[in-house]
Amino acid sequence: MITTITLNPAIDKTITVEQFRLNTVNRVLSVNEDLGGKGINVSKVLHHLNHKTVACGFIGEANYGLVQPHIKRLGLSTDFVWVDALTRINTKIIDPIEKSTTDINETGFTVSRVQIEQLKIMLQAYAKQSSFMVFSGSICKGIDMESYQSLIEAVAPTPWVLDADRQVLKTGLELHPYLIKPNIHELEDLLQVKLETTQAIVREARSLIQQYKIHYCLVSMGEQGSILVKQDVAYHAKALDVELVTTVGAGDAMLAGFLFGLSEGYSDMDALRAATACGAIAVSGISLRAFNDFKIEALIDRVELTQIDLG
Repeated sequence: MITTITLNPAIDKTITVEQFRLNTVNRVLSVNEDLGGKGINVSKVLHHLNHKTVACGFIGEANYGLVQPHIKRLGLSTDFVWVDALTRINTKIIDPIEKSTTDINETGFTVSRVQIEQLKIMLQAYAKQSSFMVFSGSICKGIDMESYQSLIEAVAPTPWVLDADRQVLKTGLELHPYLIKPNIHELEDLLQVKLETTQAIVREARSLIQQYKIHYCLVSMGEQGSILVKQDVAYHAKALDVELVTTVGAGDAMLAGFLFGLSEGYSDMDALRAATACGAIAVSGISLRAFNDFKIEALIDRVELTQIDLG
């Protein structure tokens, strides 16, 4: 089983508007709502890959009536600590003509020390049953870095995965994650350096691996594909040629595919192929039902990998 932890979940509202403009009336073509948050997104993909998963974290009680139908529709196993507040709503405005995306993200609720302790006890129990514990996304108000560290320490010795940015990523690295999955911009922000070549990305990733005792660093780069780095080997996966409809959840789908591969006993190379296949399905904007063994196997065979010379 893979357990995901989402500390700042959201109801994701996607609005499609052609030729979106500021300071005027825009006509909406379509509206779609879904339960979101990076860890929840990972669990959704794993669930549709028929891999056992549970999504944990906090959830707002005040508007749970908006959340519950999505959980029921997805058939997702969840276990949340209740917060007497609203789950935030994140609005994404997609313009298919201009090929632009505008994000309007709410801050979210505030949790108490008691609620953090409740979650810690929950995670300790799930860690005993899980192959991986996945900490993904931002943190909500009420959680400082000391509290975040205590949640991670609660899952030891189960291997844990970190997909976050900025201070959350910096704090998490000190606790030696098994795997990190930054996108290229998050990695550059962490290092405060522009990474313009494959060799530079691999060099810096290997430095992080050595410094923080990380096993894998998986760097997503959009249409440039992805790079998987270990201490002694690195691979580049070419992005599959699919129509780009949305980037929403693409990195989460990639992470889910990689962890799925590792959990199913795939080699590192095939796990990277599975990650690439899942990312391709996500950006093509088709239904979650496309995440199944048959579809993944068909796409895996199309993924081109190149081993990178470590120099």
